[in-house]
Amino acid sequence: MKEWIKEWKTLSFWKQQLFACVGCFLFSLGFCLFVIPQNFYSGSFTGIAQILQTILARYASWKPSFDLTGIFLYIINIPLMILAWKKIGKSFFLKSLICISVQSAFLSLIPIPASPLVEDPLTSCIIAGLISGLGGGLILRNGSSGGGTDIIGMYCTMRYPDFSVGKVSMIISAMVFTVCLFLYDLETVVYSAIFSAIYIFVLDRVHYQNIKTGAMVITKNPEIGDLILHSLQRGVTIWQGEGGYTHQPTYIYLTVLSKYETSHLKRQIHQADPHAFVIYYNDISVDGYFQKRL
Repeated sequence: MKEWIKEWKTLSFWKQQLFACVGCFLFSLGFCLFVIPQNFYSGSFTGIAQILQTILARYASWKPSFDLTGIFLYIINIPLMILAWKKIGKSFFLKSLICISVQSAFLSLIPIPASPLVEDPLTSCIIAGLISGLGGGLILRNGSSGGGTDIIGMYCTMRYPDFSVGKVSMIISAMVFTVCLFLYDLETVVYSAIFSAIYIFVLDRVHYQNIKTGAMVITKNPEIGDLILHSLQRGVTIWQGEGGYTHQPTYIYLTVLSKYETSHLKRQIHQADPHAFVIYYNDISVDGYFQKRL
C-alpha cells in the first residue's frame, strides 16, 4: 500500500485535520465579521475572490443575497488543487482539499454584519489580523494548506531554490492592492495592507515552520546521525568528544531544523537514546542553504 494512503488511515492524520479545520473557522470568523463589513481586502487569493465579487456586483448589476467570496475562492483553487495532486504530493493534495473546502464553506455560511461591529477601521484591522492570523497559523502548523499562495509557493520552491512562499505572497498582494486602487481609494488599500501585515505577523508566530532552531545532541549512540539524515532529512555535523567526568567517548551532532520539526526530533532521540543530552537554540539566523518546507 502506498505511503500516502497509509497516512490517510492514521488517527494522527485526522486529528491534525480537525485542528486545521478549527483554524479555517477562526480565519473565516475574523474575515467575515471584521474585514468584509469594512470593505477591506486580503492580500491573497481570498482578496482575488473578493475582487471578482465586487466586479460582478458593480458591472453585472447582480447582488446576491449572501457573500460569494467563499465560492469564488473554491473555484479559483480548483486548478491549483490539480497542480498539488500532480506535482507536489497526494498527501499535500488531500490536506489542501479538506481545508479549502471547509474554509470556503465557512466564508459562505458565517453571516456578514450589515454594519461594522467595530466602527474604527484600524481597530477592525487589528482584531481581524489577530483572529485570522491565529487561524491561518493553525492551518499551517498542522501540516495543512489553505490553498492559493501556499500551493503556488510550494511548487515554485520545488522548481526554483531561491523562490519562497513569502515571495509569492508579496507578488499576489501587490496585484490585489493595485486593483483595489482602481476599484476603491487609497484609504481602503492602506487599511487592507495593515490587516494583511498583522495577519502575516501573527501567522508567523503561530506557525512553527517559519522559526529556525539549532540542536546539539550529545549521545553515545552512533545511530543518531543517520536518524537526523534519513528521518528528518536534515544535514548534520558530527564530532567525537569525551565526557569530562567519565572520560568515555561520546558523539556530538549539530543540526538546524524548523521549530515545527523539533517535536519529531525529540521523540526520535528519546526512542534511540533516553539518556541523550540535547541543547536547543531557538529563533536563530542561518547564512547559507537551508531548505524551507511548507
